[in-house]
Amino acid sequence: QQAPGAGGGRIPVHTRFLFGFTAVMESTKFQIYELFLIFYYAQVLGLKGSLAGLAVALAILADAFIDPLIGSYSDSLKGRYGRRHTLMYLAILPTAIFVYLLFSAPAGLGQLGLFAWLLTLCLAVRIVGSFYSVPAAAVAAELTDEASVRAELGIWRQVVTAGVNLALTWAIFALAFVPTEAFPKGQENPDNYPRFALLLAGVIMTAALFGALGTQRPIMAYEQGRLVSKPKKFGILDSLGATWQALADLRNFRAMFLGLLFAGVMGSYFRSLNLHLGTYFWELSTAQTGAWLMSVQIATFVAAIGTRFAIGRIEPKHLYVGGVLLLLLGYVLAPTLRLFDLMPPNGSALLVQLLYAANLAVGAGQGLIMACSLVMFAETADEYAYEKRESRTGMLLAFLPLGNKLSSSLGKLGAGVVVQWVALPVGQKGAEVDPQSLTNLGFAAVSLTALAGLVALGFYSRYHLPRARHAEIVRGLQAMRAEHAAATAAAAPAATPPATAPATTGRPS
Repeated sequence: QQAPGAGGGRIPVHTRFLFGFTAVMESTKFQIYELFLIFYYAQVLGLKGSLAGLAVALAILADAFIDPLIGSYSDSLKGRYGRRHTLMYLAILPTAIFVYLLFSAPAGLGQLGLFAWLLTLCLAVRIVGSFYSVPAAAVAAELTDEASVRAELGIWRQVVTAGVNLALTWAIFALAFVPTEAFPKGQENPDNYPRFALLLAGVIMTAALFGALGTQRPIMAYEQGRLVSKPKKFGILDSLGATWQALADLRNFRAMFLGLLFAGVMGSYFRSLNLHLGTYFWELSTAQTGAWLMSVQIATFVAAIGTRFAIGRIEPKHLYVGGVLLLLLGYVLAPTLRLFDLMPPNGSALLVQLLYAANLAVGAGQGLIMACSLVMFAETADEYAYEKRESRTGMLLAFLPLGNKLSSSLGKLGAGVVVQWVALPVGQKGAEVDPQSLTNLGFAAVSLTALAGLVALGFYSRYHLPRARHAEIVRGLQAMRAEHAAATAAAAPAATPPATAPATTGRPS
C-alpha cells in the first residue's frame, strides 16, 4: 500500500476531513471582506464609501502581488515542519488577532483615522493570512496527483468550509447581531461588532490549526519522495519570470487567469453590495438576512456533495463553467426583475422565498466552482511541471488567483463608490430611504456584475485540458521522477566497506 502523500490514491478519511479545514481561514476572510467590511465601515461607522472601498482595494491589490512570491518562497523553503507548514503555523495567531482588530475600530478616529485603521488592518489580515492560505493551496495539489482523488479532496474541502461557514453565519446573526429597540437590524449596531470579531478570530484560529496538524505528515512525506527536482533557490526576478512564461506559453493557465480576472470583478463587486441590498433594497429583517445568507452555505454544502457523483462522468471544466453561470444568474436575476417591477412587494412571504431560491443558485454555483477549482488549478500546475521540467506548485497556485484578487480590488473600489453615490442613511433608526437611491443601487449592482460575468465565461470556455491529456502528463511526471531518483542514486558516493577487524592484542581497545 502507498502511504498518504506518496502519489497514490490512498489518503485516510481523517486526513481528507482535516485537509478541508485548510481552506477555512481563506473562506472566512473571503466572507468578511465580501459581505461585512464595507458595510461596517461605511454604514455603521460612517466612513465615506469611496474611502472604504479604496482602503480594501489597496489591501487586496498588495496581497495579489505578494501571494505569488509567498508561494515561490514556500516552494524553496527548508523548515523544521516542511516547506508549507512552517509558514502555516507561524501565520495562525497573528491573523486571528488582526481580524479581531479589523472589526474593533476605536471611537473618535474621524475620516482620516478610520481610513488609516482600515487600510492598516486590511493589509495585515490579507498579507499575514496569505502565509497560511498560499502554502495551504499547494498542499491540495501535493497530497496526490490522481485527478479523481483531487476531486474528492476538493469536495471534502468544500463540504468542511461550507459547514463551518454555515455555522458561523448562524452564530453571527443569532449571537452577535442581536436586534435591540434602538437598532432593530442588529448589523447596524456598532456595539455588536466586538462579539462578531471574537467569533471570526476564534473560528479562524481553530480551523487553521486543525488543517495544519492534519496535513503535515503526508506533505512532509511528499517532500521527501516525490519532487520532480530539487526546488530552486528563491529569487523575486526568477519567480516573476517563471509566472510570465506560464502566461505566455500555456493556454490553459492563461485562460484560467483571465477568467478569474473578470469573475473576480463579478463576484467581489456584487457581494460587497449584497448586505446593502438585503438591508435596504429588499428590506429584510435581521433574521431574514441571516437566513438569506445561510441559504448560500446550505446550497454550497449540498452542491459539493453532489459534485462527488458528477465529476467522474463530466469534465471538471463543464461543471466549473456551469457553476459560474449559476452564480451569475443567482446574482442578477432577482434585482433585474425588481427594476422592471416584476417581483412581489417587499415584506411579502413570496419575495423572501424567491430571494432564498436565488441564493440557493448562488450556493450551488459556488459549490461546483470550489469543488472543481482544486482539480483544474492542480492540473495546470502539473502541466507546467511537465512542460517546463520544474516544480513551482506553490507559486502557480498563488498566481492563478492573482487575477481574481486584482479585479476584486476593483470590485471593492467600485462598490464603495456606489455606496457613496446612492447615499443610503448612516446610523439612523428607521430613516426613510429615497426610492431613487434604491433604484440606483439595484441598477449599479446588476449592470457591472452581468458584464463582468459574461466576459469571464468567454475566457473559461478556452480552457481545454481533458482527462486523457492530463493522464499523459501524469505518466510523464512519473517517468521524470523515476529518472531523477535513478540519477540521484547513481551520483551518490559508493558506500565505504566495513573495515577489517584488527587482530586481538590482548590489550583493551
